[in-house]
Amino acid sequence: MTAPRPARRTGALGLLLLLLLALLPGTATAAPAASSEDGKNDRKAVFGVQPSGPKKPDQRPHFSYGVTGGAAMRDQIALWNYGTRPLTLDVYASDAVNTVDGGFDLLPAGTKPTDAGSWIRLARNKVTVPPKGRVIVPFTLAVPKNVTPGDHTGGIVASLSGTGKDAKGNQVRLDQRVGARVYLRVAGALRPELTVDDVTAEYHGSLNPLAAGSATVTYTVRNTGNVRLGARQAVRVNGLFGSSVIASGVRDLGELLPGSALTVTAEAEGIAPLFHASAVVSVQPVQTRDGVDPRLPSLTRSVPLWTVPWTALGLLLLLAAGVFRRVRSRRNRRGPKAAASPKTSTEKPENPENPELPDKELIVQFSRLTRRTAAGVAVAATTALAGVGILTVPAATAAPLGTARITPGEGADDTSIALTTSGACPAPATHVLVKVTGKGFPADGKNVVGNAPLSTYGQDPTGTGFIVPLTMTMRDYANEAGFTTLEGRYDLTVICRKAFGTETYGDFTGSLWFTSPTVYQDTDPDGANPTGTPTTTATPTPTDTATATPSDTATASPTDTASPSATTSPTATASATGGDTVGVSTSIRPTTASPSATGTGSSDAGGTDGSGSGSGDASGAGGTGGSGGHGGGGLAHTGTDPLLLGLLAAALVAAGTFAVRWARRRGLITFGTH
Repeated sequence: MTAPRPARRTGALGLLLLLLLALLPGTATAAPAASSEDGKNDRKAVFGVQPSGPKKPDQRPHFSYGVTGGAAMRDQIALWNYGTRPLTLDVYASDAVNTVDGGFDLLPAGTKPTDAGSWIRLARNKVTVPPKGRVIVPFTLAVPKNVTPGDHTGGIVASLSGTGKDAKGNQVRLDQRVGARVYLRVAGALRPELTVDDVTAEYHGSLNPLAAGSATVTYTVRNTGNVRLGARQAVRVNGLFGSSVIASGVRDLGELLPGSALTVTAEAEGIAPLFHASAVVSVQPVQTRDGVDPRLPSLTRSVPLWTVPWTALGLLLLLAAGVFRRVRSRRNRRGPKAAASPKTSTEKPENPENPELPDKELIVQFSRLTRRTAAGVAVAATTALAGVGILTVPAATAAPLGTARITPGEGADDTSIALTTSGACPAPATHVLVKVTGKGFPADGKNVVGNAPLSTYGQDPTGTGFIVPLTMTMRDYANEAGFTTLEGRYDLTVICRKAFGTETYGDFTGSLWFTSPTVYQDTDPDGANPTGTPTTTATPTPTDTATATPSDTATASPTDTASPSATTSPTATASATGGDTVGVSTSIRPTTASPSATGTGSSDAGGTDGSGSGSGDASGAGGTGGSGGHGGGGLAHTGTDPLLLGLLAAALVAAGTFAVRWARRRGLITFGTH
């Protein structure tokens, strides 16, 4: 009985060895192929480029010139070889273009440049770089006399061509490239300008009649000016009842070249099929690195979106057809009975219970209700009365309790903010609500923290108040509200209340001022007293609206490493790291000039951050945003839209009408004449 066990072990070991042998070829093919002397299949070639002086590379991240028409200048570029074999590289200049996703690219090899790339003449177009060495190549830049003012962008490319095999073993041509960007600004009238065109929206419903659908929003951003511009983008879909859904897949544009256009597609999920909505696109032009501050307003475009619930309508039509068919068949069955016993026109309806009623007097007769039906009617009536009460009872008001300190006191529009109150919420308050008011937000404010329990938040280290961290940034809240430019004063108000009910028990308010679309501070730029001093008066005095005149804020440009970029194996898509040089095989991406001999990198899809700052006149939001100033109904603190309240009232009327018709059809209520 014990003899088969060794055989089983031997078989298991043999199976394991077969599996390991099957995995070994896959591991071998993943390793780089051996490089050849002529570089035709050199997958280990690592080389880079970098701006240089006459004798050695310098610290410039890219080539940048301010020129006039007819100007000429000389400069140099350094080519690096980090490998152990000599490399023969093709060197040429080309024009810059934007890729379909907004990245930075250069024209493909063999395409003749017509702009900045055609103005560059290299001393040598084919260079052999020794192992672990570099070669400095001079070039001249000659600007035409009739050149147009503004930005002209190109690049200088070092390319290693060769052949290789793809995953299927097919022979393919490989073009491994890196490049350095060349920015030129020609003197003259600079005209920053962006446009948003061709906005379309399409709704995609679900087969489930109770499920929400999605929407696809497409639009085109064009740089119709003569300078490079970045852009911040936001796309939202506004529903019929005031709901708003932020679309995903929308990224900020780092650098859109003059004359370029980019088509953006965004997807919004969770769109309720309520027949009609609107898609809103907001684009805010911003400054690029070494660019011009556009000082342009946000561009907003809106298109209607029909969100028809076709599945639900189809089911309703089928149901209506079935009801109509049944009613018609019942009428057809009653027809012969009515013909067998016709009534003369002189006959009067009999009413043995009320024989004294006059002829043809309209009356309503109620049939006896069962206990179950009576209970249902009572519940429906109570619910309707409660709804009417909620909509009509005025909201209670309360005086401010103190202030809320904004942390950090200075920051950017994407900084995480926390509010620290100057005191505690009084009993019997158990929950808090936080609103933001100011330019761009609804008049009654936008909820940024829902009706949350006080126990959720920690106590201030001083023991006097509590800390409420906001879950999103001011930029996120602005995007949700449908705008992208933050300017002037904004008030953040912490409201003390219960979980249910209409009464509030005081609030804490803090203010911040945006001195540019991306930078805020918690002090008034005009020098007014900050909101950090707690208010002790029981009755608040209304505060006049302040007009803030922000000062221009300089945003530091990011510094780039000055060492050259490195490339790796020539794959179908370039391997590059973010920066100001570009690494390309079939397309060029920006790469960091790094002297490291490592052979791999990561693509940043081109482009720069372009997070410049703008300035301009900004008006204060006015008011403190406290709960004492809120009117309306008990739902006022929850941000209920007046249109929604009206629709709810209409729904109550419709429900009552339906209830009467339902009771009449079942004989609970009858109408007749006597």
